[in-house]
Amino acid sequence: MHVSVVAAPKLETLGFIGDLCLSDDFSTLVFGSTVIQGLHIDKLITEVHTVKILALNMRNLCLDTIIELMRCFPCLEKLYIKSYFSRPGNLWRRKHRNLIRCLDLRLKAIVLTNYQGLKSQVNFVTFFALNANLLESVTLGIEEKNNNEKFLAEQHMKLQIKNGASKDVRLHFRIDRCFHSLWYAKDVRAYDLTDPFADI
Repeated sequence: MHVSVVAAPKLETLGFIGDLCLSDDFSTLVFGSTVIQGLHIDKLITEVHTVKILALNMRNLCLDTIIELMRCFPCLEKLYIKSYFSRPGNLWRRKHRNLIRCLDLRLKAIVLTNYQGLKSQVNFVTFFALNANLLESVTLGIEEKNNNEKFLAEQHMKLQIKNGASKDVRLHFRIDRCFHSLWYAKDVRAYDLTDPFADI
């Protein structure tokens, strides 16, 4: 699939609904002179400042890819990520030390599915918890078997939310099956068009 956006001065939400995906498998998305191939920026000429909500379908949760996309969409306030796997890594303290100083993180909300407490997932979430000054909420989708006091207490400790850049951030855990119907709703009338993913 190749999608070319010639002009969309009021575009605030970009993502996937039903079978239309902004994902690793998405062929090409072009904004003026900026080219996104899959979820990677092939050519970044123009930043898209209007997009505030981004929903992604990622095979592997990858911090490098998200940071790359945030360069293209520098005014992001809400980030929704559906991932299936979490590859080892997502280390950022050394790799992105200089980037953190120049990247203006405006994120207020992050929603991540398939959270299992893996080290790479913890690294991913703590990057935003410790560096996003405006962050208000982090919502993590978990399996029903992990919905117990021991697992949740361990994650609160690992994710360092209380030590974050934003003192008002709230951490929420939700059972992953609660997300399913909204990610796959087929009728656009099922969505709140100001934020189609708000109920996730």
